Order: sequence, then C-alpha cells, then structure tokens
Amino acid sequence: MRNITRRPTTPSTARDRCYVPPRMKIVHAADLHIDSPLRGLERYEGAPAARIRGATREAFTRIVDLCIAEGASFLVLAGDIFDGEWKDFNTGLFFKRELGRLRAVGPSGCRVLMVRGNHDAPSELLKSLEHADHVYEFGHKRPETRLYQDEHVAFHGVSYPKREVTNDLVPDFPKPVAGVLNIGILHTNAVGNAAHAAYAPCTVSELVAKGYHYWALGHVHEHAVLHERPWVVYPGNSQGRNAREHGAKGCVVITAEGDQIVAVERRDCDVMRFAGVTVTLGRDDDRAALLDKARVALDAARDSAGGRLVAVRLTVDGATAAHGEIARDAKRRALVADLRGVALDCGDGVWLEKVVFETRPATPLASLRDASDLVGELLRRTDALRTNGAELARLGSGLDGVRKKLAQELEEAGVDLTSEAGLLDLLAEAEALLAQRLTEDGAA
Repeated sequence: MRNITRRPTTPSTARDRCYVPPRMKIVHAADLHIDSPLRGLERYEGAPAARIRGATREAFTRIVDLCIAEGASFLVLAGDIFDGEWKDFNTGLFFKRELGRLRAVGPSGCRVLMVRGNHDAPSELLKSLEHADHVYEFGHKRPETRLYQDEHVAFHGVSYPKREVTNDLVPDFPKPVAGVLNIGILHTNAVGNAAHAAYAPCTVSELVAKGYHYWALGHVHEHAVLHERPWVVYPGNSQGRNAREHGAKGCVVITAEGDQIVAVERRDCDVMRFAGVTVTLGRDDDRAALLDKARVALDAARDSAGGRLVAVRLTVDGATAAHGEIARDAKRRALVADLRGVALDCGDGVWLEKVVFETRPATPLASLRDASDLVGELLRRTDALRTNGAELARLGSGLDGVRKKLAQELEEAGVDLTSEAGLLDLLAEAEALLAQRLTEDGAA
C-alpha cells in the first residue's frame, strides 16, 4: 500500500511551492457486459461453453486485481457494465462483491465512478442495486461533476436515461474545475464506428475543446487513443464475446502527477480470445498440405494468446487444385472434422470455432469464361443469371424443397438460400466447382 501525503491545493509557503504531488493511478474500463449471454454455443461440438460463459466475470475480477496491484485511487467504468436485465441477482451480487475488494486499496480505498450506457440503462434490477459509499453512479438528468479534494481530481459524467440516446451530450458537460485534474466519462460513438450504434454522437475536436485532461470513453469495443494531451481514449471491452471481437482485450491505466497525466498504458485483462486465422493454399497443395498448414497456424495462435483459451475462426483460401475436392459438400464435412482433430492436437488451449472456405480454382475463372468451349458457355450463362434478379428469385423458389429437407445441415454450414446474397454465394460456389470438375475431366 502506498502512503499519500495530503497537501492544500494552493501552496501557502515557499516549501509548499516546491511540493511535487505524489503519483496517482486511475484504471479506466468499459463495456464489461458481465454475464452477457453467448448464444448458440450448444450448436458447436466440443465447445468449451463453461469457460466461455464465465469469461466476462473473470475479466472483471482481473481488472479489480489490477486496481489492487497498482494501488489505484480510482476505477472508472464508462458504461455497459451489464448487458440488459440480469437473469437473477447473482450478477449484481458478484459485481458488489468485487467492488467491495477495492475498499482495502490505500488509505481511502479505490473509489469507483460509473455511468450507464445503452445496454445497462434500462435495467430495473440495476436500479434496485444499492452502491457502497466508495462507489458513485452518475445520474442521467444532466452531466454533473464529482470533486475529490483529497486527490485533486474532478470527474464529470452522465448516465443514459434509456437505451437509445441519439443527441450529443458533450455541450452540457460542466466546465473544468481549476487547479485539479479533470476527467470526463462518456458512453459515446465519437468516431462514427459503423459496427456500433450512433449513440450520443460527438466529435473528437468537440471533446478536446472541453478543456478536460482525459476523456474516459465507452461503447466502441476496440481500444483506441483518439487524441493525446488532452487524452481521448477508448479502452475497448474487457473480454471479447464473439469472433468479431478478436484480439487482446483489457483496460487502461492512467498515471497522473497533480493535474498532469504522465502515462497512459493499455493492460490485457481477458481470459480467452477470439482470433481470425487464414491458411492460404498454393496451386499444387492437397488435403495433406492443408492439414499441415492448419496445424502450424493453430499452434501460432495458441502461442500468441499467452496461455489463454483461444477460439479460432479458420479461413482457408487460395487458388488451388484442391478446390474441387474442398467444394464438394460431402467431403467438406469430413474435412472440417479433420481440421477439428488438428485443433485438438494443439491442446485444450485451442478451440476451432468455425471453418470458412474461400478457395478458388487454380485456373482463373476469367480466362475460362472467355473461351469458346462448353466451359466458357456455362460460365457466361451463370454470369447472366447473377445479374438477372427475376431469374435469381426463380432459382431460389426452385430450392425451397432442398431448404426444407436440409434446414439443419444448411444452418450448420452457414448456407442461406432465402436471401439474394446467399443465392449469389451458392451460385459462385457452384460455378467454381463446375469449372473445376470440367477442366479436370478435360485434362484427363
């Protein structure tokens, strides 16, 4: 534990004027989504469902551990702590228990400042959760200031009153408090990120102009430093929850001296990771070569995760002679099983979440399409079908029987025969397979 010397804000003697304020640590986290559901895991054979479902809790426990290890004075939670309504009070009790551990940090404990975001704003159960005296939740009526004279820091924040907040909240934030460190807390889409709803939209220049030393943002799940001095920072979410949220996840540690921020450091807190891995096949690669390359790639993904469980979405691409074999549905299921076997050989630190095949024939379709033979004629006809909406719709109707009979198999394979995009994907695959088979037969 560190000793904190309390000094007046305004020095009254020459000795005071030489006073150098002690370093203070603040941990900034957001988008915890504690106990958020990870739907569909039961569809995956061998999915480590228990480890994945407990990951958001474990990640928050690591954040609290970090606050204790760093001797942090404050923990800032910038919204979406929860993911809507809880199933029961166990989620809230877990949260209270973890925050309770922060009382023992330093002479004053590690105090907690939190706002609600779009996911936890509507929660009725959260409204009934009483906070301890070292925890402060900002209200939703207007942005307000919370001043801590003992640490010479002022926090400015506001919670969402409802899920959808579409107006800019920054103009209503208070002016900075003179002579202290000023930190704004806001759940916002400040960068127009298309992957996230445009809630509480604002601009980076608008945040900078407010005059605060640091903006602790939430909502966007990727870590990003949008501006330095003053700092405008997204910590990203603390734990990835699906294949779109890949890579390391965690929080940010801020080090301040008086009203100066001297360091902003990202720290990993996740307990499992999602990773996108691509295996590219060469022209002459076969099934055995694919399995060998997959083994190398999965081993590398496991090693890069630092001992965490890594859920891998494997993409197989490349112009290869093996495309015809890969594209045949019956063989593809067997190939996926073989790839899952390779993942199992890598140990329990790797789970193969999904395999996506994007191979293409070794001979480019463009050159085949221009030929005057049967293959060229067939490819030109499929090209015409691709641009004819009525014909494409007729093709979809003709596949209704297949869709009904093979509903489960199509869902597992990620094939959608109800949309134009799905039909175009199917057409492209059929075209490539047809060209491969015909050219193979011709060569024979």
